[in-house]
Amino acid sequence: MRKVLAVCVTASVLALTACGSGTTSLSKVDVKPAADEQTAPEVSFDAPLLTDKEEAVTVVEGDGADIKDGDTIDIQSGLYKTIDGHLTNENFTGDTTPMPVDESLKTQMPALYETLLKSQVGDWIAYAAIDGVQQADGTMKEPEAGSRAERLIVIKIADSVSASKPLSQDEVKKLKDEGKLPTVKTGKGDPAITIPKDTEAPAGLAVDVLEEGTGPATSDTSSASVHYHGVRWEDGKKFDGNFGSDEGFEMKMSGGVIKGWLEGLKGLKEGSKVLLSIPADMAYGKNPQPGQPEGPLVFYVELDKVTTSK
Repeated sequence: MRKVLAVCVTASVLALTACGSGTTSLSKVDVKPAADEQTAPEVSFDAPLLTDKEEAVTVVEGDGADIKDGDTIDIQSGLYKTIDGHLTNENFTGDTTPMPVDESLKTQMPALYETLLKSQVGDWIAYAAIDGVQQADGTMKEPEAGSRAERLIVIKIADSVSASKPLSQDEVKKLKDEGKLPTVKTGKGDPAITIPKDTEAPAGLAVDVLEEGTGPATSDTSSASVHYHGVRWEDGKKFDGNFGSDEGFEMKMSGGVIKGWLEGLKGLKEGSKVLLSIPADMAYGKNPQPGQPEGPLVFYVELDKVTTSK
């Protein structure tokens, strides 16, 4: 199944020329970037655009930093009908949209993923995909053989941020000794997490093991039952937790939770108690979905039970 690349609708009008006998090559898409950020580019191609494969082509080269696997790029984009070149959605002049260049993108949009790994900030990319057919139950059926792309997406890479990484034990110890990591007090009710004043969140994932357990250690094939309490680094306010419940939260170490959990709880033993200081890109990002917290987060986690699948 494929997911559609989201683009935002704005009130801006994009000049588009679509005429002629048509084309089969994305390299023929012409993009003329505007002189300022408040003006949309001029995009033109001969319609109809006839392609029966997923394809991504760099049509304008930038001169910024190279894009690497694991980076999160900020994009601006426009969505066009291949049949007549009609612009349907665009956010060329609006806020950028974050896009992780990760395994999920590689699975959903492999051609775009491979092109991005050869791209730079400032590049413009033309991307066409063959969409499946939406079923009555909401699922998408894979496209029939010979189906042609109905959408062309023109993407500008506006910026890129390298993926955060776990800090070493020595780095975590140094931050802790300097009073630059959160602390926690436990007892009845919710744990009380204190964020150090006038301190920026660590640039990487800080795993502060407060108490090491003695049970089996987590691995990629493990599942775990945990109690947890989460607050925002910005103001220390709680946004989630389950210490009021006798039952733990069931999670799989193979996925389904934020990257900061998967990396932060990796290799910890059953019975361990840990504080995780998680950068935004390993949590929900800087533009999260409604109901999700923004920015760097802090979790206190107790690993109640670790089960390893055979």
